[in-house]
Amino acid sequence: MSAPNLNRDVLEVTCAVIWRQGKLLLAQRAGNGLWELPGGKAEPGEPLSACLARELAEELAVTAQVGPCLATQEGFTPEGRPLRLHAFACRLGRQRPLALEHRALVWHGVDQALELELCPADRSLIKRLNAAGDLDNSDNGW
Repeated sequence: MSAPNLNRDVLEVTCAVIWRQGKLLLAQRAGNGLWELPGGKAEPGEPLSACLARELAEELAVTAQVGPCLATQEGFTPEGRPLRLHAFACRLGRQRPLALEHRALVWHGVDQALELELCPADRSLIKRLNAAGDLDNSDNGW
């Protein structure tokens, strides 16, 4: 793999931390099979919370309540483009997400999630949020 080109613009990406009964919602990418927190790329000038709500509607057929930004993780795409991954607490209510653009969706505890072949930035983010106790935001209304 060649060295990343650091002169390119940073890709702004959002992801949802959706926590239910001690488990995270994870999505498997259709293309490379890696697992990730659901979300996607922000359009130029698009607010990050609006981006995440749009991506969840498009990819999972859900209307999400997007809460506070929990953390930002820097990393690279599989192609080497720099990215900034913004994780938001999200709530789906009683809706059941559908894998419209993914191979599969799963609900896993943190240990199970970390056993999957995760996107590197998502892995780092999940570890960081878990260590800080920020995955379950139910005490904060999320």
